[in-house]
Amino acid sequence: MAIRKPFAVLPLALSNIATGNAKSNRSANHIALPQFPGMRWESDGDSNLWVRGQFDGTQPVDFVSLMGANAQVGTTIRVRLGTTQAEVDGTAPYDSTALTLIDPARTEASGLYHSHLELPSAVEARWWRIDIGGHTGDFSALALIFGEKREPSNFYNRDREVGFEDLGSLEIARNGVVSDTPGTVLRTLLFRLAWVSETEFYEKWSDLGQRNADGSKRVVFWAFNPEPTVRRQAQTFLGFMARDIFKRGNDVGVANTMDFQFRALL
Repeated sequence: MAIRKPFAVLPLALSNIATGNAKSNRSANHIALPQFPGMRWESDGDSNLWVRGQFDGTQPVDFVSLMGANAQVGTTIRVRLGTTQAEVDGTAPYDSTALTLIDPARTEASGLYHSHLELPSAVEARWWRIDIGGHTGDFSALALIFGEKREPSNFYNRDREVGFEDLGSLEIARNGVVSDTPGTVLRTLLFRLAWVSETEFYEKWSDLGQRNADGSKRVVFWAFNPEPTVRRQAQTFLGFMARDIFKRGNDVGVANTMDFQFRALL
């Protein structure tokens, strides 16, 4: 089975969001808040399932993912990108046409699915639109990710770690009484890149360690193995860097290593 190098995406900020269908307490604005995956866009029925908005200026986009969707076998997603609202509502410079949202076909115990769309090349866009088709009943999704892929020059080292972090607590008293406090279980990712050049560090990775303009921590999307297998979703992560970005090396320009430690919200 082929394995691809991972890639990261810094989600673009989304604004001026409009939709054809949303419950009053499940606004479409919620998909623009990936740092709060408990908030979601949810429709009232299955008509007019579209959402549209803007980026902060013209931005390059070569990756799109609608995450945490209660998709069904027949659910489709269509992505349009353009420079004006009229373009994305009509004939857009980029139009994916209707694609199967659950691809490849699989069953997730959670009932929630992430779409995965890599564009052949980056599209310069200011407006975007998503249309959902073939769905029965209320549709919901947790986050919408647009951005540009950042792929390392080399593969990660073999001693990678994929696991879980339990935010609950377990205490056993001296008399054997168990106190188990439930908590969210996060998926975790830890890997090391070797032979990272100065150029790669500063142009691809250093800003992952910066904060947003408002001072908040940056959310990062990772596709650890983007190959279209039934485990691709299990190897997709959205969350925060658990360890601040740094590189370790010596005076040789490319003899640098980087450790990436990640905690996933989705």
